[in-house]
Amino acid sequence: MSRGQNDNEASRSSRGEKRSKKPKKVTAAYLERAALHYLGRFNSSAQNLHNVLERKVRRRNENHALATDEQLSWISDVVRKCVGYGYVDDTRYATQRAEMLLRRGKPVRTIKQDLRHKGISEEITTAALAQLEGDEPELVDRKAAAAFVKRRRFGAFRRDMGGDGAQIIAKREKELASMARAGFGYSLANEMLNLSEDEIIDLLA
Repeated sequence: MSRGQNDNEASRSSRGEKRSKKPKKVTAAYLERAALHYLGRFNSSAQNLHNVLERKVRRRNENHALATDEQLSWISDVVRKCVGYGYVDDTRYATQRAEMLLRRGKPVRTIKQDLRHKGISEEITTAALAQLEGDEPELVDRKAAAAFVKRRRFGAFRRDMGGDGAQIIAKREKELASMARAGFGYSLANEMLNLSEDEIIDLLA
């Protein structure tokens, strides 16, 4: 057998050993380190952090098995510690995330769904939305629609304002459809597309 064949077999054997290497063991200390590393990069709700740690456990468990009762208890302990230290605060998280989503042009319905998905309670979600524009969801949606139009360069912000009547109508219909998919009603979308740049900017001030 040639030297090249020996090298190839050795290489395949080495790759096989790497593939068969067992995942690293999950410990409570590992979960604490993982939580702090994650929170150093991202803001999080308590439930979201719990979900993140569960996914990390599954990646380390043999055959990606679900977290055991013991592992789940470790995760719960780590999340409680992070909440106790003030690293995780659902109220702060909900307020900051709602503001971020509003700036991206997300309507109230979408913001509620997002916060629910992140494990935020209805009470905290309601309080976070109230801080955006008082207690009137309609005002939040108007601001979100204005932000959406500006960010997507629709209406008065359209890059290409040229074309004949049919082309302009077609562009507007596409913009209305896009806003409808984003969760805005026809009346609000139509109103925003009729506003001038200055009127949109005033709404966002």
